[in-house]
Amino acid sequence: MAAEDKAKKQEAKAKKQEAKAEKALEKQKKSSEKAPAKKQAKTAADAAKPKKAKAKKKRKNPFKAIIDFFKSVNAERKKVIWPTAKETLKNSLIVLVVCLIAGIAIYAVDSVLSLGMKGIKNAAESITTTTEATDEETDDTEDTEDTEETDDTEADEETDDTEEETQAEEEDTTEAVE
Repeated sequence: MAAEDKAKKQEAKAKKQEAKAEKALEKQKKSSEKAPAKKQAKTAADAAKPKKAKAKKKRKNPFKAIIDFFKSVNAERKKVIWPTAKETLKNSLIVLVVCLIAGIAIYAVDSVLSLGMKGIKNAAESITTTTEATDEETDDTEDTEDTEETDDTEADEETDDTEEETQAEEEDTTEAVE
């Protein structure tokens, strides 16, 4: 008996749906028949008006446009399907995991590149120090006389500096005693 009731209900639903579909088709037919007649009436009325009247455009009411805008916003708001708490939590966790993976990947690439740059820098420094060392060895053998002379003048300058410093210290101590 329950199966018979279900079958009857399904048949009733199907009949209602068919009736709605038929009404919708009739409305479409009526609107399509009326639309050309309205267009023809408008064009005939426009042709009868003088040209100056055509130049003026009708102004739309701005308040009506604002009201229409908010009505459409409300209609769209009703179409929104909000996610459940579980869906929101799941999506948030997915975003966090993806951000962590991307952060780790960026950190790894950055570390590898910085190590590579340090290696290149160290290699370049070792090359320049070896070339400078070889250049200095060749310069030392040619200019041994020049270095000896400069060493003597530097020693003389150092003794002059130390003498001046000791005199300044003696003057400071005498002033402190007085």
